[in-house]
Amino acid sequence: MKLIKCILTTTAMTTIFLTANASAQNVGKLESEITELRQQLSKITKKLETVVKKVEENKTSPIKVKWEPAPEISSPDGRFKMNLRGRLFMDSAWINDANNNENTKATEFRTARLGIEGIAWTDVKYKFEIDFAGDIATVKDAYLQWSGPVKVKIGQFKTPNSLEEQTSSRYITFMERASFTDAFGLARQMGVGVGYSGDDYTVNVGIFRGANATKSEDEGYALAGRVTYGPKFGNTQLHFGTSFRYQKPGADQSLIRYRQRPHAHLAANRYVATDRISESDTFLGLEMAAVMNSLSVQAEWATVKANLANPATGQNDPTFSGGYIEASYILTGEKRSYKAKKGSFQRIKVNNPVFSGGMGAWQLAVRYDRIDLSDEGIFGGEQDTFIVGVNWWLNRHTRFMVNYSNSQIKNARDVSLNDINGENSVNALGIRAQVDW
Repeated sequence: MKLIKCILTTTAMTTIFLTANASAQNVGKLESEITELRQQLSKITKKLETVVKKVEENKTSPIKVKWEPAPEISSPDGRFKMNLRGRLFMDSAWINDANNNENTKATEFRTARLGIEGIAWTDVKYKFEIDFAGDIATVKDAYLQWSGPVKVKIGQFKTPNSLEEQTSSRYITFMERASFTDAFGLARQMGVGVGYSGDDYTVNVGIFRGANATKSEDEGYALAGRVTYGPKFGNTQLHFGTSFRYQKPGADQSLIRYRQRPHAHLAANRYVATDRISESDTFLGLEMAAVMNSLSVQAEWATVKANLANPATGQNDPTFSGGYIEASYILTGEKRSYKAKKGSFQRIKVNNPVFSGGMGAWQLAVRYDRIDLSDEGIFGGEQDTFIVGVNWWLNRHTRFMVNYSNSQIKNARDVSLNDINGENSVNALGIRAQVDW
């Protein structure tokens, strides 16, 4: 502003000097020139005022900071953003089986994750997260993504399979995902993915090597893809999806095995399991979900065709299968949030948070879950699990969970934890306190 005042003062003095020394015959010409100079000066002044205002704004606020939905730092022009991410899940469980092989009463940090996520130069997205739960810190998502019309992602991330896998653990209905997702090895791997989405559909494919934690000369490879369609009719949101994955471990890697715990990560034992039998396999999955106001129904079914490395004479390649069906209802009137452009469920929006004097959101849920690892002379077992759960969302970022499950094991004669007929029964009670940002 001092610069503007200086220019105005100088111009005024010049005008007075010229006027005082002008002859009568040049007065008209001088007045015309002075008028033109004043018009030009007015334009320059306005431009200077705009520049000074921007400079002063940048001096007082070089970056923008906001706290919801997570701590975020961004540049004034919005081309650069960085979110500070984190989640903490604290679990306790009581687990026992009919054959007295398990009597667990334990507590753990199921997840203790920190990371950053953001954008650079407007259309490049990045994400990096480390999980400190367990004995060793592990890298979770770590990738760069070009967010053009066709999204290209490079780094470590989940293969595009399964509605439960693509829905964050922060938003799934139960403490653990469906049995088949672990049993069939759906996980993060290093690779390149390409995706395209519209208002109500997604298409994603990718080629992958091993995970960051596994390093070898020959890591093998995996091919995966997923297609979803999420139409909406009035208050009813639907989801349909299908996915595939073909994986083949490298020559210096272990063969593939299939196994799963009962519905509790703290369980010390796996009651359905195979040996390392497969040199490659093909996964196929189907997905369905419907949200009708506070009521939600969700189901998946998947199969894996295992290519046996050393089949017995006359033995065919086995096909294993698994799936679930669940229903949930939110007593306090909220509904599950679904994003068709991602083909996954998102965060529940709590109408009356506890910290604002409300009662939060209360959700009741039931699920039937099945995994079958017995076929073609392989008796890895069948596990049928019935689960009931209660979720209490204090606010959008804080939740308490209680799950009770009963797993019936049969035909698992290859697993010594079960009786001579391959049968067993496992009961588990789990509770969780979680917060994320």
